[in-house]
Amino acid sequence: MEEILQNKPKIDVPSSIWFVLVSIFLGKICSGAASVLFPVTLKASGSFSNVMIGIILSAEAASIILFSPLVGTIIGKLGVLGSVATGSFGRIAVVIPMVYTNNPIVWLIGMFIYGISSNLIGIAYQTWIGSERLGNKRGFIMACYLGGMSSGLALGPIFLNLFGASTARALGFSIVAALSLTSLIPVLFLLKCKPPFKGGSKPRIKFIIRNGKKIMFGSFIGGIIVWGVPSFITIYGMSAGMTPEQAAILLSMFQLGGFLAGPAISWVSDKFKDRHNVVIISFFFSLLSSFFLPIAIKSLFFAYALLFVWGGAVQGVYSGCMTLLGDLFRKEDQMSASVAFTQVKAIGGLIGVTSIGFAMDWASSEGMVYVIVISSLIYFTFALTQYQVD
Repeated sequence: MEEILQNKPKIDVPSSIWFVLVSIFLGKICSGAASVLFPVTLKASGSFSNVMIGIILSAEAASIILFSPLVGTIIGKLGVLGSVATGSFGRIAVVIPMVYTNNPIVWLIGMFIYGISSNLIGIAYQTWIGSERLGNKRGFIMACYLGGMSSGLALGPIFLNLFGASTARALGFSIVAALSLTSLIPVLFLLKCKPPFKGGSKPRIKFIIRNGKKIMFGSFIGGIIVWGVPSFITIYGMSAGMTPEQAAILLSMFQLGGFLAGPAISWVSDKFKDRHNVVIISFFFSLLSSFFLPIAIKSLFFAYALLFVWGGAVQGVYSGCMTLLGDLFRKEDQMSASVAFTQVKAIGGLIGVTSIGFAMDWASSEGMVYVIVISSLIYFTFALTQYQVD
């Protein structure tokens, strides 16, 4: 057995980690704004069906699936900080032509490159955090990492609303580009830091999936939710009679719930002998949230409250899975673990976003709910078989 349980000595958190977390936070504000701006722009153009919107948005997940095996080589050539800079400027470059066209081919290519750029940043930073010797602080740092991601994603739609940019196309895309550039500011403080790993090796994706299949299946089903909800929740809210600004806050509440739930979930997970139980419980609350969404959406207050709870539940899934990865695999395998985790999540996202687009054209807006409920039931079918064996 090549993986070993890591000891957890009491050690100080390197200062570089805090700059990494700040950069991740700023980058996720960019992603949160884009998560609202892209689908709303496509829908408002009147040129795209829900199916086509789903296909275009799924190009981001498809890029991650195809690109992930090359991440190690690229990071080895560019370095961690070079990869982050390349990804940030890549996102800026692709949003410029998307301001001026409704051509589906241009949008598909743009979303594909946007996904590659975001994935390059995410894998580089995620591997940096996973490779540090954090000992008994790992759960806390993982909570900060996921909390920073969620809070950043929550603030993105709010930024658009503050500037009235959720429907102002050119302004909205300018804000997304500016936010991507802002995320590079903390990188200036990391120029003299050396990450505790080197790229260049080919990720051992099959090895990670084979030895962490419980974690990876949770990532796969979670990917359907964590990609599907941000892609379509704004459109779902608008179809229920909300204004674009009100519907955009649905995503903010979803991410805010994850941000506030992160520290509590990480603390609770440390009390469980098997962190997989945290993942199962989190999936259960996610299932309940998706089931009651059609009822809650009729009231603005209840809709926001439910999305808040739902976001916390999804955060529990990923907090549990990512902490398990750090515990289960050696430092040398953290790059492979990060790539495998991201790739499996993206496969779930590709299937989820595409399926939701088809389902919403076939069964109105409630198609999103059907896809997520069925996916959650599939996970519990797996849980009832797999986890009983151990």
